[in-house]
This record gives sequence, structure tokens and C-alpha cells, in this order.
Amino acid sequence: MSILGLLAPLALLLSAETVSDDHQCTADGECELDSGRITVTVFNNGVNDAGVPIEIDPTMDLTSIADMMAETIKAEDTLLPHQRTGDYGFGKPWKLYKDSGDKISSIDEFENDGKVYVVPNELHFMWPTVELNHTVVLTDIPTTNNLPVKLRTLNHSPKVFEIENLLTPEEAEALREAAMHVEHAGNKFQRSTTGHTGNVDPFRTSDNAFVHSESPIAVNLTKRAFQVLRMEYDSELGDGIQVLRYNASGGYRWHTDWFPETTVYGRNHDVTRGGANRFATVFFYLSDVGLGGQTGFPEAEGDTSELESSLEKAREMFKPRSWELEAVEKCFGKFSVKPFKARAILFYSLHPNGKGDPMSMHTGCPVLEGQKWAANLWIWNKRRDPERGERKKIEATFINTMDEPCLVSWVTNPRHVQGRIDPGKQMHMSTYDSDSFVFRDLDRVKVLAKWTAYESNGLKQVVRLRKGMDDFQDTTFDATEPKAGEVHIQLINGLDHKIDVVWMPQPDTVVASLDTGTTATVRTFDGHEFGVYKSNDRTTKLREFKGDISKGQKQRLSLS
Repeated sequence: MSILGLLAPLALLLSAETVSDDHQCTADGECELDSGRITVTVFNNGVNDAGVPIEIDPTMDLTSIADMMAETIKAEDTLLPHQRTGDYGFGKPWKLYKDSGDKISSIDEFENDGKVYVVPNELHFMWPTVELNHTVVLTDIPTTNNLPVKLRTLNHSPKVFEIENLLTPEEAEALREAAMHVEHAGNKFQRSTTGHTGNVDPFRTSDNAFVHSESPIAVNLTKRAFQVLRMEYDSELGDGIQVLRYNASGGYRWHTDWFPETTVYGRNHDVTRGGANRFATVFFYLSDVGLGGQTGFPEAEGDTSELESSLEKAREMFKPRSWELEAVEKCFGKFSVKPFKARAILFYSLHPNGKGDPMSMHTGCPVLEGQKWAANLWIWNKRRDPERGERKKIEATFINTMDEPCLVSWVTNPRHVQGRIDPGKQMHMSTYDSDSFVFRDLDRVKVLAKWTAYESNGLKQVVRLRKGMDDFQDTTFDATEPKAGEVHIQLINGLDHKIDVVWMPQPDTVVASLDTGTTATVRTFDGHEFGVYKSNDRTTKLREFKGDISKGQKQRLSLS
């Protein structure tokens, strides 16, 4: 062999060793340019099918990569037509998430052969179900027993997951104990809503208590739930943990946790048009149950092996054609999650684009043996009242002077009963300026009184409830419009006696007299001062007020 033939392999070896790191070479000496690109499979939010492999160019910025991915997988097609107009902020800037649920904030966080989910602006990341029993280990969530939280797929539609190790049996006990010691009158243990026999709802037979920030265990569990959802913790996005106690035969008829998109109360629950609604529910089981007590999803197929034996027992407990008997049939004939102590599940109320998911209809299956303790946490997509943080907090004490008990609800959420006030009893409530309340009879049919919190009446208010009392935000003024410089002040007498209103420069001149529960409008000017006295009694001034045009030309003042 010639000397050139002997040197050829050496030359080839030297050539391969001196190739730049930007090249990859095969054994036969062929090299290709490697610019550091990686490949990921990209999916739309909340789904794990129709993924598209995409090679990432590291020279691009993250926003451009997100736009490219969204265009490639046609992310806009997941939105409704009115969501694509830009009027509600959906779409760009697109957000990117890994299959761990972690948001991608730099191009260095992409993983070769990893999965990426594209989430439109104004919407939240939603876990895909992948396949039954698929499990994601969430190592970033601290737990008291140091076991990792695991998210396991239980059902595809609706999306239902088991959250393993979210709470311990000891924490389940602590939450039950906290519920038993809630002191707030509107949150303490009571029968869930009302019905025709006292304070009992014919479609919900349980006791409940809301455990809020006064309980460290409730706060910790709420924060963990937000971490599971990959949402930043915001106490305003949660309704508080509601602890439930169901005795034998107790249950809750099928319902959805999300609200209709529009209500007669004027609140926008249409997420696709910028509204607020319940996004997801985290449900905690705080006890074992002998039989029944599942969370049932009557629109989803499931195991029916216990249907006949359970129906046989249920027929001994419930009347024919009762909702409880129908619920047992749905619970054991469709998909349901069985309760056991320290178990937790997550299910979504909305579709990834924000529309309510009818498949998320569920029921608290009647307890056939034993007792069931549980708790739920509703988490919203956004703050229900974004302006609340700018409004003054008001501490109100309601005193029921009527001859019958009443139920307290926010006007904007009448399904949620804040509490019951018996005759002669009182209830304390924290609220905000301009929040409105309705007080109804135990059947929730007759409106007994209405009241609105106004900052102008002070940050601590005592409200004596009377039948026919109407102090709503929409209370009409006198038809006469204020002239330039005028201030019209509508007075509402919430006191238990007649009052006189006098102009301070002339205290003997009565400008208005109001019987209990009546209203009158005082027409005045900026800076004019007035005093309120008990009728025909000038010894003690009850209240002072003045016209303040900076608060508007039409104002309301509730005297209580």
C-alpha cells in the first residue's frame, strides 16, 4: 500500500476531530450542521391528542416561538368566534406550559422530546387527562408527611383527577375540628340551605360550615389546591373551604358548580366574554363511608357492578320516585368516585375555552351506611368583583326585628345562603361598600327585606331588619334632576322611631320628617350641613351629614 493510502484514514480521523461543535458527524465522515435546536410536541390547552412535533430555533425569542406554535396547531380554532375579535383579551400573548404544568418563561426551559401546551391569554392552564390512571408527580408541593403529590387521571369527560397525598388523615381530622369551632354566625355549622320543614333543603340533606382564613389548615390546603391547578394563590379566587357532614340517607341532588352565563342579578358569568365563573372544584373526603356517599357524575359511563345490591338497600330507605332513589341509580350506574378518608379529587367545571361543561354535572350520592364528612373548595377563573379591592370594607351587624326567621344572601349569589337569623337574634357580616343583600323566608320564596352597604353610613353599621325594608342600590330617586351645584340626598330611616332632619343654621326648621322604614330626598347644595334628631326631641343629635358634591349629585344615606 502506498504511503498516501496509509495516511488517508489518519487524515479522515483528524478531519472529524477538528470539526466544529456545531456539526455532528457519522462514522463514514459525513457531517450535518447542528444549531442547537430541540424538538417538542405541541398541544392545545387541556388536550393530549393532535399534537404537532415542532423544532425550536433557539435564535427566536419566546414570544415569537409561542406565536409560531399557536399558529401551527391552530390554537385560535379552540376559541369561539367572539373570543377571536380581541375585544376580551383572548389569544395573544400566548402562554406555554410543560407537561409538568410549569409555565415556560425562557427558551432554556424547553426539553427535547418534551410536551408543550399552548394556553390563550386570559385563560388558565388545564391538565390533560392523557389516559386513565396516567399520573403526574408534582414534587414542588410541600406536604406534612413529605410524600409527593400525585395527579392521577380518573375520567376523561368530565376531566376528573385523584390528587394523591394532598392531605393526611390527621389533616382531615383537623379540618373537621376546625369546622366545629367556626364562630362566625354566617359560616358556622348549620343545615345546608332551606326547605319546607325548618331550614332543610329538599335536595340537599347535610350540615355545612365555611372554614376561612381563621383556620391554618384551611389556608394550607387551599394553597396546595392552587399549586395543583398551577394557579397563583389568590384568596379572592376561592369561596373558602366548605365542610359538609352527611348522615345516613343524606346527599345532594345533581347540579353543576358553574353558574349560568348571565343572571337576573346582573353579574357576568360568561368567561368567554370576560366574566367570572367557577373554574374547578377540589373535593376533600374527610372520613370513610360504609356505603354510598360517592361523588357521582351521571353523564359519564362507569362501573355498574354494585348497582342492583345498592338499589335494593336504597328502596328500603327512600320513597319511590324520590330524588334520592334516582340519585342512587345514577351514582351506582354511572361514573362515581368513592370516598375514603384523606382522599381528594379535582374536576373542572369549564371547558378549556371558558364555556361551562355540562358533563361536570355531579351529585353527592346519598349515604346508605355510616356518615360522610367531606369538604369542597370552588376556585374561580378570576376575581368576581375586580373593583372590590378599591372599595371600603364594612362590618355589618344584622338584627332581625321581624316575627319570623330569615335567610341572608348576597343579591349577586342568592344560591349561597350566608346564614339564618331567628327573630330577636343577630348576625355579623364583613362586606364592602355597595354590596347588596336580600333577606328571605325559610322557603326562599318571599323577600322579607333588602339592604345595601354604603360607606357613607360608616365602616361599622347596625342594621335592624324590618319587613318591607328596601334599601337597594336601584332604589329610585325623585324624578327631579339636580340642577347645577345641587346635591340630592336620599335618606332612609332604618331606626325604630320617627326622625326629624333639620338644617344646622336653623335647627328649629325641620326640612324632613321620616317614619320608620320610609325615605325622603333632601335637595341642598355643596357644604350645607344637617342634623338628625328623634322626632320632637332636640336634646340628643343622632347623626350629622352634609352635602358633598365630590360624591356626586345623587347620594343615599341610610340612618341606622
